[in-house]
Amino acid sequence: MIKVESREGYAIVTMSRADKLNALNLQMRNEFISKLKQINADPKIRTVIVTGEGRAFCVGADVNEFAPDFAIDLRETFYPIIREIRFSDKIYIAAINGITAGACIGISLSTDFKFAKRDVKFVTAFQRLGLASDTGVAYFLLKLTRDQRAYEIAVLGGEFTAEEAERWGLLKVSENPLHDAEEMANRINNGPFQSYIAAKRMANLVLYNDLERFLEYESAIQGYLGKTEDFKEGISSFKEKREPKFKGI
Repeated sequence: MIKVESREGYAIVTMSRADKLNALNLQMRNEFISKLKQINADPKIRTVIVTGEGRAFCVGADVNEFAPDFAIDLRETFYPIIREIRFSDKIYIAAINGITAGACIGISLSTDFKFAKRDVKFVTAFQRLGLASDTGVAYFLLKLTRDQRAYEIAVLGGEFTAEEAERWGLLKVSENPLHDAEEMANRINNGPFQSYIAAKRMANLVLYNDLERFLEYESAIQGYLGKTEDFKEGISSFKEKREPKFKGI
């Protein structure tokens, strides 16, 4: 479900579950973590491209496999993916080829550089289920942009386009994200790589020094929300393909 292709100096990691829009079930998340750990331990790889198969980058967690405790699930199977990307001594590039939703917005934003097709939509479906955003979505949106629209999405949910994200400074719109990502990977690999990694470490100190604290708080919040009546209604309405009737409890 997670494919890894090796190139000279870089790797392409592809989420490969196209019939489910690359939704991350438990098996896929664990495989994702394992593959990233292997890549990060390989001194021959300097740059990593993350992309999706088919018409989606990834639509987030598989709603048919929700864990009984969201807090534990986030800490054990989602956050390790973010950490392997963000705190790696590799440069990570997202080639966002199609619809991106839920937790995979956070995964895409955790990379160092992002290219997205012009028609890509980013969909935050958390609030529709009675949850708050997770996997760092609110963190990255609010850290990397000061746009009021981004704040609205972080708090109230909704969707945004690749062109909006480009205006906010989150990514670059591309006609061929994978091609542009590979070009950047080759440029990085042929440059002063140790200086790039040193600069990434400094960027982490400036921008992401409180990421761990945030994730701990986020997981506790999501664990609480996963036990509310609104979440039960959100899941029921999703499965029954109807509008939810929330009560705020």
